[in-house]
Amino acid sequence: MNRAFERVKPGEDPPPPPPELIQWARETVYGSLAGVVYGAWSAHRAEMASAPNPNEALNVRRHRIWTRAISDTTLHGVRLGSFVSVFSATRLALESTREIRDMWNVVGAGVVTSSLTGMAIPGPLSVRLRGAALGVAVGGAATLPLGYCLQELERLLPEHFEAITTTGTASKEEDSSEKVDLTEMFIGQVEAELEEYKKEERRRRRSWFSK
Repeated sequence: MNRAFERVKPGEDPPPPPPELIQWARETVYGSLAGVVYGAWSAHRAEMASAPNPNEALNVRRHRIWTRAISDTTLHGVRLGSFVSVFSATRLALESTREIRDMWNVVGAGVVTSSLTGMAIPGPLSVRLRGAALGVAVGGAATLPLGYCLQELERLLPEHFEAITTTGTASKEEDSSEKVDLTEMFIGQVEAELEEYKKEERRRRRSWFSK
């Protein structure tokens, strides 16, 4: 957060964005794209399920199909993108505040996001409070096993990725060292041949002048 309000002097390059911001933007984009795909699929399914009207003109039917597809893709993209955006921002904020990466960050993000979604239900304040309470219960129950699974996977995957990274780095270093050695050998051989050629030219000149 401090980096977002850091002052940049004239002539200085701005600092790179924090990795949390990049991760939040990436997850938000993925959620929006998933919502767009789901909206397009739901519009196509609804259009296939509806019976065609024989008295409807072809251009009118095409206009109605495109209108429904655009409406559903935009609506579901905004809804799912907003949900994922709030969930990701809350999870990253909890990780930064607690300085611990565990399952409770996922559970807390799910509870906050679900409660805010319940508060967005149209109606009086009592209905919104009941929706928020229901969102807390549903969000906690849904994200508890998800957070546990992610925590167990993160305990196992870093060792695997570290081994792959180490192997890849070692192989790259070996390849680069072999390339450097081969290049040095080739340059040395060329220099030796040029030196031998110069000596041979000198001998020929001396023999020519001696004649």
